[in-house]
Amino acid sequence: MQNAKKKVVLLQGGLSAEREVSLSTGRGFAQALVELGYPFEVIDCKEDLLTRITQAKENGAEVALLALHGKYAEDGIVQSICEYIKLPYSGSGVLASALCMDKIFTKEVLSNHKIPIAKHQLAHKSEIAQFQLELPLPVVVKPSREGSSVGVTIVQDQSQLRSALDEAANHDQYILVEEFISGVEVTVPILDEKALTPIEIVPKTDFYDYKNKYTAGRTDYILPARLSERTLKLTCDYALQAFHACRVRCYGRVDFRITTDGRPYVLEVNTLPGCTPTSLLPKSALHSGVSFNRLVEILVERATLDYKGVK
Repeated sequence: MQNAKKKVVLLQGGLSAEREVSLSTGRGFAQALVELGYPFEVIDCKEDLLTRITQAKENGAEVALLALHGKYAEDGIVQSICEYIKLPYSGSGVLASALCMDKIFTKEVLSNHKIPIAKHQLAHKSEIAQFQLELPLPVVVKPSREGSSVGVTIVQDQSQLRSALDEAANHDQYILVEEFISGVEVTVPILDEKALTPIEIVPKTDFYDYKNKYTAGRTDYILPARLSERTLKLTCDYALQAFHACRVRCYGRVDFRITTDGRPYVLEVNTLPGCTPTSLLPKSALHSGVSFNRLVEILVERATLDYKGVK
């Protein structure tokens, strides 16, 4: 007799700047859950989340499937709630989620593991007026704790720096300023702790910003990325090293810039990568023979707790 399907509570929406992306991921997850036969309910994660998710567990929920992105969701906060009420959840644990959401601390961990990263400086919102750029232009200015390229500016000229810092400060008090690495943008999705096919990202205009990420037709995606076999392997190796160094669990995505001479540099590690119609993880998974429904099934069945089996 086939085992009964786990009862799922699907968490989506949230309070971050990536709310609409989350709702799109949630719609895809919900359709997959229907087709897979999982009983589920949906919670839009607002200020009453703690009450609603506790009620869901009391009503028999066995797994939280996280279709969330950005602040208050991808940063360990929702994971902490699930840990506290002992409701297994998809994706990474509290530490990995908080670590990878903060690009500054991610860089420190990657650097300690000898994984190549871009040169960078730190700025604080309160110190913008005194900030002195020590890197050669162009540079990339971004909030340390944000996703989907929200608040990111590529600064080509010194006169643009202050407005870029102000824009990043609208989203976080900690600001990352890093060298712009000329080359190819590539991402390596990881599923079930295996590197999938690297994807080359080619925006038709400007850089891979929010609009180019989530508007169909604005970016070309090339699978596999047009890299030598050696560079492809090296990129996948670094992706898995970063994945494990940051204690990411089950699935994720590691973003790179690859120089013209084939040197990969890790930009960031994503613990809850998007699963919208234009998102990269589902594209790569499908290219590797994993359907979207199977992807969702893996996330549900691999859901767990940081403290599973610990008193």
